[in-house]
Amino acid sequence: MALLGTVVEWNDERGFGFIAADDGERYFVHISEVGRRKRRPALGDRVDFVPKKGSDGRIQAASVRLSGATKPIVRPARPMAAPRPQALSEWRLPLAAAFVGLITIGWLLGPVPLWLLAAYGMMALVTFISYWVDKRAAEAGKWRTSEATLHGFDLAFGIVGGLAGQILLRHKTRKSGFAGITAAIALLHLAFLLAVMLGWIDIAPIANALGLA
Repeated sequence: MALLGTVVEWNDERGFGFIAADDGERYFVHISEVGRRKRRPALGDRVDFVPKKGSDGRIQAASVRLSGATKPIVRPARPMAAPRPQALSEWRLPLAAAFVGLITIGWLLGPVPLWLLAAYGMMALVTFISYWVDKRAAEAGKWRTSEATLHGFDLAFGIVGGLAGQILLRHKTRKSGFAGITAAIALLHLAFLLAVMLGWIDIAPIANALGLA
């Protein structure tokens, strides 16, 4: 399926660059994939292309057609007004703060055992690193971590790291479907912690199974 996008990086000497597609992703593009060209690509060009897997396994743009140049996007300076945060990111910070506060209170009061606190902490670090690696891969046009894998880390006690990665790295914040699943996982973990603190869930069998009791 053909996609539309804008050339946001272009090295004319080496003949490659990156396209910011309208689906929110970045795609590597090589000059050899630009067909029927009367000129070489330039920053701001609108293009249509077909995503494909390259010989190195990464997703890149193929069958690229220049559909016209656009004016560079220049954001007006507003020195008297603070920039507004992205709407999809506004809920992540308070949700992450609520989660950290809840699990800390639960540990201090006793219902949340130390091993569960440690599990959330260690997996948060692993998950944040996974988001960081995927962000770097997206910028370099390299092989990406699948969204299912990232959500798997979120679900496996890494939700705080996932929220932090999206907030601090500005990664995956424009995809409403991804955001919706992240929110659902976060709420699931909050419900789990509340149930543990209220005594509705007995986590002793989990500790026994893990050899932590």
